Amino acid sequence: MVIEPDSLSPMEAYQLMISLIVPRPIAWVTTVSTDGIVNAAPYSYFSGVTSRPPTIAVSIAGRKGGLKDTARNIEATGEFVVNVVDEDGAELMNRSATEYPYGVSEVEMLGLELAPGETVSVPRLAAAPAALECRLLDMIPVGDPPVAHVLGTVQAVLLREGIGWDRSTGIDPADLRPVGRLGQNRYAHIRDIFEMDRIPYPPPEEPTGPPSR
Repeated sequence: MVIEPDSLSPMEAYQLMISLIVPRPIAWVTTVSTDGIVNAAPYSYFSGVTSRPPTIAVSIAGRKGGLKDTARNIEATGEFVVNVVDEDGAELMNRSATEYPYGVSEVEMLGLELAPGETVSVPRLAAAPAALECRLLDMIPVGDPPVAHVLGTVQAVLLREGIGWDRSTGIDPADLRPVGRLGQNRYAHIRDIFEMDRIPYPPPEEPTGPPSR
């Protein structure tokens, strides 16, 4: 089967993309409006770009009449925080995806506890296992209608107490307990984890004879 994007409606293309690129990490983004209202909304078109310097990308679809609150706030202030969604926060994350009118704070509506930023003026979600404090690097309109593709440089990573971090191996996913996004209203727990070592080149010689007993 060959699926040509030009043959699909916008919604069909969207459903194809979100059901194929899985599982996706969820950026639960906090921002602050110029009026001081704290906004929190989840986005799963989210990825790392580079680690030198640490840079992330979040794509934020628009709403009728212009930018969503998150993109509007980032454009105005140049700062945002990406909060990692864990299993305990999944329900509230989903509720924060409701499209409240501009100026209505999801934080207040849902009773989300905040903690002050360390390097930015935007607060993080206190219950999140990890948060990436970011400054806006660029905001690029992509597509038709345009999506705000936001690039941010990470100023600091904040970890909740009890989240293990090793300089050589990073953060243990068993501590982080992240939730991934699938297509439609489906999500995934990241629990069935396996490891595979990188194979060097030239690869080591494979044993030739029967296995030893």
